Amino acid sequence: MTPSDPRAICDSLNDERDTGGQSKLARLLGWHHSTIWPKLNGESPITKAEELAIRQAIRSPTELP
Repeated sequence: MTPSDPRAICDSLNDERDTGGQSKLARLLGWHHSTIWPKLNGESPITKAEELAIRQAIRSPTELP
């Protein structure tokens, strides 16, 4: 998974104002929102376990309140 993959996922999760995708992905994964940004920018590698978690989260999203 390259940084463009989670970036596209975040874009697909954006709301009607085209914002919030990064935070929504973080909530789906149970991660702090600041964890996503370095991965989107390629500053932090995306491990195989993280890739699997991301793919699972977008496959069966459960929105948190």
